[in-house]
Amino acid sequence: MTPLRTTTLACVSLCMMTFCLAQTNQAAQSNQAGQTIEDNLRWAGEARQALERQDYPAALKAANKLAKSPASDEFRRVAGDTFLRCGEPKRAIEMFQGYLAKRPNDRPYLWQLGIAFYFDGKFKEGAELFEVHREVNPNDVENAAWHFLCIAKNESPEKAKQLLLPAPNDSRAPMAEVLEMLRTGDPEPVKQRMNSFTPGTSAEKSAKFYGHFYLGLYADAMGDDTTAKQHLKLAATDAPRNYMGDVAKVYADHLNKRE
Repeated sequence: MTPLRTTTLACVSLCMMTFCLAQTNQAAQSNQAGQTIEDNLRWAGEARQALERQDYPAALKAANKLAKSPASDEFRRVAGDTFLRCGEPKRAIEMFQGYLAKRPNDRPYLWQLGIAFYFDGKFKEGAELFEVHREVNPNDVENAAWHFLCIAKNESPEKAKQLLLPAPNDSRAPMAEVLEMLRTGDPEPVKQRMNSFTPGTSAEKSAKFYGHFYLGLYADAMGDDTTAKQHLKLAATDAPRNYMGDVAKVYADHLNKRE
């Protein structure tokens, strides 16, 4: 075997080893990425199921796993939603902002971040988020109500009334009356609408939940802690197993802790 041939074979052998190592590393990374996605899907499912049961410790456990994982943008948002619904607004903000760092164009759609800002005392940031959300959801009285609360906390109730966001044609009961209450300060139409449904029906349960929820929010905006706690306790007690039902529970707990 000549020296030249030996050198050539050695080079070929080295190149083959390098190629094989690269292929092995690529396959390992691919398998790791696949395993990460699989894990994230499982944890996201666990969080969703726990929230449906209103098992908040289990939901937080799943959200913590998602937060520590090299998750995709969507899984950051799932973690943020879960943290907020479990009463962890600071961690929710962290996840939502991580999501928006990659998807800044989604900011107008992320009203959840505005609610997290409110619970974390970032009222100015919350108001700004609800203002941009109106650009993509102009008929939502809930958005106007949270904006009202943030302005009232950051500046004054009078300023909140002056800057009340329009939200026409929200057909949900008692949203039209809630919007009018924010404008006039009169809660009676909200109460009347809440009590206008047949007792025991799903329509009555929904109207009473949202009525108590936003009566409590308005009282809080006005600085009436006693009335706010009364309504939020009722809203939290009969809260539906959905996003705003969990937020009502977080809100009631927030008012109690604030003492």
